[in-house]
Amino acid sequence: MLGLDFELDGSENDFSLKDEYSATVNVFLHFTVLGTIALATGRPFLFPSLGPSAYLIATGEQPRAEGAYHVIGGHTVAVVGGLIAYALVGNQASSYVVFARPDPAFSVEIVYLWASATLAMMLTTTTMLLTKTNHAAACATTLIIALGLMGGLADSAVIVAAVAVLWYLHDKVISPLAQRFGFVPRDARAE
Repeated sequence: MLGLDFELDGSENDFSLKDEYSATVNVFLHFTVLGTIALATGRPFLFPSLGPSAYLIATGEQPRAEGAYHVIGGHTVAVVGGLIAYALVGNQASSYVVFARPDPAFSVEIVYLWASATLAMMLTTTTMLLTKTNHAAACATTLIIALGLMGGLADSAVIVAAVAVLWYLHDKVISPLAQRFGFVPRDARAE
């Protein structure tokens, strides 16, 4: 029977089922909790940029990207950058609406979205570098807002709250349990 500690011997393709199960269970627990909160509140506690953040946190691939300052701070910077850009140049356009039209080519609304996305990325990149809240996954958050996919103060608060729940759940609950039971994934890039 194959145990959870199964590892190949010395080749470049070494893997540990314990590592893969650990990361997979981590992500399952993260999204189960956030999905339950979304179900109970009717608010979008699940959104695309949580995926890369959950992966980084669960796999331990980038220790610097795991800390609250980087994860929560990076997404907060991204939310603010996206809100500013969308307010200044988004002109209430939404990617959902614009690209659902039969022939959206050369639409002025695409120009608004393009400008909003570009400005949001510029603001987010500069601010994350200045504040050292570098968390690449947050760049997806700024685009979600700048492209009119989510927005406004209520959705922005939900985004930051969801990221805080993700980080807190991992750091204060899942990670200590993983340490206790020996399910701590190794950094896949460290090999």
